[in-house]
Amino acid sequence: MIKQLRAVRKFLFYTVEWLELLVALLVLAGIAAHLCHITGFWPLFGQADLGGYVMFLFDALIGIELVKLLCRNDLYTMIEVLLFAVTRHLVIQHVQTWEVLVGVAAIAVLFATRKFLFMHPESYEQMKRRREHLD
Repeated sequence: MIKQLRAVRKFLFYTVEWLELLVALLVLAGIAAHLCHITGFWPLFGQADLGGYVMFLFDALIGIELVKLLCRNDLYTMIEVLLFAVTRHLVIQHVQTWEVLVGVAAIAVLFATRKFLFMHPESYEQMKRRREHLD
């Protein structure tokens, strides 16, 4: 039963990885279409709304990261979800200057937490194996 549950989690995790790549390709396609529309080279969408498109993709990306969080259950993924949520707020919504400052400070705190106060699970396993080898 536990092996089957791990297999399902692994399948979901790899599916989500592919979905992230798909979202990245959709972002590139949207930017290319918007640039073509701006230059008048290829009027594909009429009045293209890049903000709404990017907002939709950010929402999808946050959902994908939440699925990863449910599959992995670690702090590293939780910090990534928070980074995407704060970034979405800063990029999509038109906020005041002090809100941008608070958002940038929040991103800086999240990066500092990930860099200095948190050890990636693979690094932790390597350190644990080295200590076992020395004992």
